[in-house]
Amino acid sequence: MHDLPAYLVVTFIACITPGAGVLNTVTNAFRYGRPTAWQSPVGNALGVGVMSAISATGLGGIIAASPVLFTGLQGAGALFLIWLGWKGWRAEGIDLGRIEKTVAGRPSGSVSLIRNAALLQTTNPMLIVFLLSLLPQFISPSDPHYASRITLLITIFVLMCLAVHIVYSYTAVYALKLLSGPRFGFWVNRVSAVLFWLLGLSVLASLF
Repeated sequence: MHDLPAYLVVTFIACITPGAGVLNTVTNAFRYGRPTAWQSPVGNALGVGVMSAISATGLGGIIAASPVLFTGLQGAGALFLIWLGWKGWRAEGIDLGRIEKTVAGRPSGSVSLIRNAALLQTTNPMLIVFLLSLLPQFISPSDPHYASRITLLITIFVLMCLAVHIVYSYTAVYALKLLSGPRFGFWVNRVSAVLFWLLGLSVLASLF
């Protein structure tokens, strides 16, 4: 545990590096505004927590070592990314200024943002590979305090992910105030959809 400062640096870099999770968080912040800006970060953190627990129990190693299971997870992740892109492409361009002034303050079905963000992380095969590479560098299964210390490491990773995504999300919300308007919302949906499709297709391409 004397390497805890190094672990904090590594997890911060991992969380702040743009990827599908960050894209999802920022896109939803642009699309729905401040009322739901916390939901995607919470979903991402939950997904990271689940995958960290899977890796810590050894199940992640079984998945990574099994070509069938790992390929299946890759395929599921790719299809989910493509589905997010399709959903974003069809979404109506939303004016953030209008959302901020509505009484309800949240778009229909926004609770699903947590679920979708969590699913995005739990179907991300590279997250398992990353965790299987990361955690053994800081703790050994033979450590007599393995359970309590691995729990601490996972908790730090989850909280780091939550904090970074909260910053991404609310920064996007306030930046959007300078660009708010239905036309900008339309292009946010289109650009994010294309990026999700490219990510999904790149995963599918890696299977062949």
